[in-house]
Amino acid sequence: MPRILLLPVLLLAFVAMACEDDAAPRAKTFDRASIVVSSGASNSTVTVEIASTEKQREQGLMLRQTMDEDAGMLFLFAADTTVGFWMRNTYLPLDIAYIDASGKVLEVRKGQPLEETGLTPKTPYRYTLEVNQGWFERRGFGPGSTVTLPMDLPAPE
Repeated sequence: MPRILLLPVLLLAFVAMACEDDAAPRAKTFDRASIVVSSGASNSTVTVEIASTEKQREQGLMLRQTMDEDAGMLFLFAADTTVGFWMRNTYLPLDIAYIDASGKVLEVRKGQPLEETGLTPKTPYRYTLEVNQGWFERRGFGPGSTVTLPMDLPAPE
């Protein structure tokens, strides 16, 4: 390519890359941790992504097509809340466990893919754990089970 054409081509490529970068949605990264869900002598470890900021909680598991069996997302709130969850842009059927500040599972609701009806628990909660639908039932867990969280969780924003 003649040198006179090389500069405009390079400049155009640079501008196109810059515009593409600005237009592309930025992937939000999540910290990861292991938590333990237990009831009596049974316990199971779940590797979770942690949603501790408002933007992370808004994104949640949206647009995911698959999730490992012992994986999930843990939503952290700074204070007890009664905010409901919905399944907008969420393709995975989920169990949504509402957990109090002491780690006790208060309620488990089933979230159906793309459903926009809010899933609001009966009582205030501090944390929410989302896992593949049926995860709690397959392990014999439910309300009254205990979730042990790591000490080094990020502070919720």
